[in-house]
Amino acid sequence: MYYDVIIIGGGPAGLNAALNFGRGMKRTLIIDEDKPRNRVTQMSHGYLTQDGVKPTEFKRKAKADALKYKDVTYLKEYVELIEKVGKVFKIKTQFQTFQARQVLVATGLREQAPNITGFNEFYGQSIFYCPWCDGYEMHNKRLAVIFSGEMMTHMVKLLSNFSKDLVVFTNGEEDISKKDKVLLDNKGIDVYTATIARFIGKNGQLSAIELNNEQTISVEGAFARMHWDTQFDFLNQLNISRDENGKFETDLYGATSVEGLYVAGETKDNFGSQLLDSAANGGVVAKVMMMKQIEEDFDLWEI
Repeated sequence: MYYDVIIIGGGPAGLNAALNFGRGMKRTLIIDEDKPRNRVTQMSHGYLTQDGVKPTEFKRKAKADALKYKDVTYLKEYVELIEKVGKVFKIKTQFQTFQARQVLVATGLREQAPNITGFNEFYGQSIFYCPWCDGYEMHNKRLAVIFSGEMMTHMVKLLSNFSKDLVVFTNGEEDISKKDKVLLDNKGIDVYTATIARFIGKNGQLSAIELNNEQTISVEGAFARMHWDTQFDFLNQLNISRDENGKFETDLYGATSVEGLYVAGETKDNFGSQLLDSAANGGVVAKVMMMKQIEEDFDLWEI
């Protein structure tokens, strides 16, 4: 089957793109494995009219909005391979093969959490990564800042907006600059460089962090560094340009080095973001993709 555009991923970027494609009367297929990165999130914030919404409820409503347009179809499968033959993309799922004029990758990010015992028991409930998403709910609590390197002081400064009771854990990284040591010491912020052995608590609520030197430090929550990438196996047949950090090289509107292949949302930014940001970017990229198609069709229009 042939589509004007196939969207890989049914998150906020992909679904808002689909909504716009539907309104642009472009035959659109959304292929979604339905394993969102935010599935551990209890509530999402920072989105007008949707503040505090559960991500599952947001997705249900977003799908309904997109699918009310007759040109939009949703398929719950996962993509195994994308190839480009001439000007046509071939998208293979585990069961079917489709063709498309354009492809939008809006799969979000592959996420890797710190390899620490107990992390997943608390992630999304009392351990987070984004101060803008969850800092308000954790305000005035004793917070662990589990970061090292250049991001450490950056996160300390951001989280100081929500709590003045901060404790830094570098999880085994002992190389801290003199400047950072002086800064944290002047602010009365303790720094623990020993490796974290495990997280302690119950019912998703963190109460302490145990180090491998048998020290136990009481905390009420934590913000930790996550590792993200967009090295999706289904893209291996496409020679897509990336920068030195592995981020897709694109123009302002998500166009990659492969003609007709676009990225949007977290996939484009290679960084975790809020629902509002991803959804807005998906809409913008969709309009640019449609303009490209419309201009090409206009040039071929014969009276």
